[in-house]
Amino acid sequence: MMGTAHAVSGAAAWVAVTATALPALGLYPLTPGAVILGTVVCAGAALLPDADHHSATIAHSVPVLGGAVTDVVEAVSGGHRHGMHSLLAVVGTIAATLGLGLLHWTPEGWDHSLQLGSALAVMACIAFALKVLTVVRAWLLAWVIGAFVAGGILLWAPTQFGWLPLCVGLGFAVHLLGDALTIEGVPLLWPVNPRPPRVLTEIPVLRDVWKHNGYLALPLLGHAGSRREWMLMLLLAGYALWGVGASAVLLADVGWPT
Repeated sequence: MMGTAHAVSGAAAWVAVTATALPALGLYPLTPGAVILGTVVCAGAALLPDADHHSATIAHSVPVLGGAVTDVVEAVSGGHRHGMHSLLAVVGTIAATLGLGLLHWTPEGWDHSLQLGSALAVMACIAFALKVLTVVRAWLLAWVIGAFVAGGILLWAPTQFGWLPLCVGLGFAVHLLGDALTIEGVPLLWPVNPRPPRVLTEIPVLRDVWKHNGYLALPLLGHAGSRREWMLMLLLAGYALWGVGASAVLLADVGWPT
């Protein structure tokens, strides 16, 4: 999948898991405000696996530093669609997000601490989402908006950070699912990547699902950037916008038709 499609799928996944104002899975119901905020954060988190690519959105997020980070991640993970596109990376990302949640600071005279690590994660994810979805054109403005929102949560709604690990992990996992729907597939079991038995490589359908290099795929979308991918993205975008709109109505206490 391309970056925009990944972000949209992350947003739709968060709505499906957390929204209560429309048909959704309801696995982790949250308040309307958390649904709206998490939709943007999850969209940004869905871009994280592509930090292993020097041309990805994240590589351009901060001059020099963004490119340096993606170069390091690319080298450590073995290249694009290798280690960062595995189940191990999903677990590692959730653990890292939990670790960031432990970075607290209590200003002198305050009766509660500030979750600086979580705020930084929220700021980055919002900035990534705003830029890749072309809500804003300049990276500086994306970072300013991300910092403003994260700062507001930090000061006035610190309990909102409780759902952050789930949000980041979901966005990351949905990215892998999206790439698994393309012909190229993903190495979910990396660093093992077991190759299929030779007999399976001769069966037309199975050889496309369990590929000769050990990658797994359900190639319903064809190659990344295909017309089918864009059609799916439009459907998911409509669902995500519907969920955000419904949550905004509830947040405004206007009511929602049953």
